[in-house]
This record gives sequence, C-alpha cells and structure tokens, in this order.
Amino acid sequence: MTALLLLLLAFQGVTPGPGWSNPILVTDSANTHRRIQFINRDSQGRFHLVWAGYNDQHRIAYKMFLLDGTTVYPEIMISRDINSVYLSRVIMGDSLFVFWRESSPIYYAIRSLEDGSEITPATYLFTTSTNYPYIRACPDILGRLHVLYNIGYDVYYSVWIPAPGSGFITEYEWKVEGAHAGGVLLVDGNRVHVVVQDPVYHTYEYLQYDLEGNTVIPLTDFTADDIACGRFPELNLDANGNLMIIHMIARSSQQYRYVLWKVDKVTGDTLIDEKIIVIGIPPEMDVSPSFILRRLPGTEEYYLCWTDGYLEHKVFNLLMDGDGNVLVDWHTAYDYSDEDPEDVKAIDGVVDETGNLYIIFGQIETEPVLGGYPTFGWFNHDSLGIEGEVNTEPPGVLLRASQNPTCAGVQFLLDGADSMELRVFDITGRMVTGMSISDGRGFWNGTGSSGERLPSGVYTVVGDQGVSLRITLLGE
Repeated sequence: MTALLLLLLAFQGVTPGPGWSNPILVTDSANTHRRIQFINRDSQGRFHLVWAGYNDQHRIAYKMFLLDGTTVYPEIMISRDINSVYLSRVIMGDSLFVFWRESSPIYYAIRSLEDGSEITPATYLFTTSTNYPYIRACPDILGRLHVLYNIGYDVYYSVWIPAPGSGFITEYEWKVEGAHAGGVLLVDGNRVHVVVQDPVYHTYEYLQYDLEGNTVIPLTDFTADDIACGRFPELNLDANGNLMIIHMIARSSQQYRYVLWKVDKVTGDTLIDEKIIVIGIPPEMDVSPSFILRRLPGTEEYYLCWTDGYLEHKVFNLLMDGDGNVLVDWHTAYDYSDEDPEDVKAIDGVVDETGNLYIIFGQIETEPVLGGYPTFGWFNHDSLGIEGEVNTEPPGVLLRASQNPTCAGVQFLLDGADSMELRVFDITGRMVTGMSISDGRGFWNGTGSSGERLPSGVYTVVGDQGVSLRITLLGE
C-alpha cells in the first residue's frame, strides 16, 4: 500500500483538534485482535514502531518511518511464526529491546535504532506462569536493565546484564515481599523507584532500591485510604526528582477520574495525595485505562493524553504541571464520531526536544480490510502559545574522554565545571575505583582501587549532575 493511500484512509471520518496533525495509518496490515503498539523517536527524528497482532495474527512486528509516514525500514515480523502476545519494550542506548510471551515462555528480540536492523533474533529467555504476563523494564546508567515480572501473583525484581548472543546475565533477583500481581518501576540515577499493589486492599505501595540492590526506602503504603488501584500506573519525575504516580480510579457512585500521587525521593513521604487531575463527564469526555504521561524537556510541564473510555470515539489531551495543576484544560485531539466503527484505544507516545507530542493509537478502519490499525499523529507545541518555555540547551556539564577505546589510559575532560568526583563501575555494576577531576581534567590508567590492572571490557564512569560515560578498555 502506498503512503498516499494510507494517508487518505486515515483522513476519512476524523476531525483533528487545534494543533494536531492529520492522522496517518502507518502499517499495511491490521492488528484487530491484539491492539498493542509502542512508538519511539530517535535522534534523527525517525519513528520506531513495534506492535502486536501483525497481519491480524498473534505475531510481533517492527517498522521504522518518518514524520510524514514514509517508510524507512519496512514492517517485518520479529517474533517466531507462532502465537506471540503480551508485548512490552524498552530503549537502552542505541538498541530497542522487545519482550513478549508465547503463552508462558518469554521471548525477546533486539533491533538497532541506527538502521532498524536485527541485533538479536527472537530468543527464548525463561518460562513463568501468571495472569500478569508483561515484562516491565528500565535501563540504568551502567548499561543494565532493572526488571519486574510475575510468577503467579508474586512480584519479582531482577537486574539483567545484556549478554549479546546469549540473552541476559542475572546479577541479582528476589521476590518483593508484600507485593501482589502487577507493579511498575522507574530508574533515576542511583534510585530505583518501584510501585506495587498491596495483596489485601490492592492499594499502592512504594519501595526504593539503589543500583547495588540495597533497600533505601522500605515498602510503604502512600495512599490515603482503601481504594482499588490499577496494577500498572504511569510514573514520571518532577523537577526535583520526586516520583509522580498517575492512574485512573473510581469512588463509589462517582465517575472515573485521573489522580496524582507524589512521593518524596529521599524519605518516601507522600507529598501529594490523590489529587484529581480530570474527571470523566460522559458522553462528552471520559477517561480510560489507556493513557500516557509525558514530560516536556527542560520544563515542569506534562502532557496527559488518553483515549475515550465511554464511546471509544476520541483521543483527549491536557497540559499540567508537576503538582497536578492543569495549565491547559482537556481538549479533543482526534474525534472519530463521524466514522463507523471507531473503537479508539491502546495509546502510546513520545515528546521531542522542542515539546511536540507524537502518539500512536489503535482505531478501526474499513479499508483495505475491516480491522484495527496502528494510527500515528502529532501535536505542535507552538500551538499552545507558550513558545520558548521548552529548554533545548544541552546539559550544562559534559564529561569527555581523550580517547575511547583505550589501552594505556584515558584523560577525562570536564566541560561546565572545574571539579568532580568520579566512580568507575564494571559491567556487573561493581564499583572498581574512584578518582577526582580538578581544573577540568583527570586521568585513569585502567587500574582498580588497589592498583591492579583491570581486565579488558566496558566500564561506566559516573559523576554528579547526571554525568556518565562508557569507556572500552582494551588489553595492553
């Protein structure tokens, strides 16, 4: 199918809201029965799409395309040609990691963000039996993945080290005592934020680890009273690094609403408790479990974007700050009310460096065949009338290396600061040495803290203010 035909099909029966592009169908085939899709944007402005239900079968697929829908890497099945469902994904460095299940067995594949090529084909990981099958993963600055998964109703926390060609090395792993069913996590610097459900009342509990697996903040219930919370809330950070948790809840005889909790990153204390962001007012607007929370870079402003939970005709969006105050009230992004059928759901999205929001969602089309299709659209940040608020300046402090890879040693150059303490970690996350930078310069000769020559491999150098650098040490 040509890009023009895809574009024309997506235009039929839809009304974009102010500032929103016309939507584009970005796949040739439907995914009616497994409508899950995720999108990422790379540094060149290209979009990487993974979705379930490829070719209207239980398969997982990948594609790369441009803003106007032009195909860069054609859609291709990346799962095995067998029943594959429960898709999740994570970006680490220049690679896209994709996870799914073949019933109980868990598989993964890796695609390159550079050219879309296959790094690792569909590969078996392990098998668990659970009603909560999604892999939830987040990378850290040491090149590892922090993972939550379920065995039965139990929640397991694990740290995986990618081992090309052989899956992952599990550095450590344990059952999260007192947690039930789902759970989500977010890694920020040396903090691993974890939100899980209480096994009795299904309220939210908060837990924090450091990168070495030590418990920094023990499991604590941060909800005000007994409410039924969803298993997979959206997490983000405010400008001070405190954790924001948003999900849809309901009170007895009241409409569903999105609410915000905020937890102090140091103490775990509840800073904001169940603050209402928006309440559904069906049939005009309703909330749903299909929503995203995305921060505008360099600001404390966030897009909250969701699909209609009542008639499933529309996509909505609003702008809020880190305390849950609405800056731009909800408005309709896409209205499919004039199209039959509609069935809009399963949203994902990403924000670029200038604050534009790009989303992917599923909706029903009658051509080329009746079915659900991943549909792409984007919002122009300038239409908000607050141009210039998004910070597009590069980070103030930058760490560089005189040579990389290196065999004899490496000089570190610090831009934007005169001094800094650095720590060096090996691929397992073990700290092997530390050093100081003064007058913007420092030197590492490839030895550990006791003076021994370290083996060749990849090492991560970590400083303050989010500074990090990966160094490849070669043999002498």
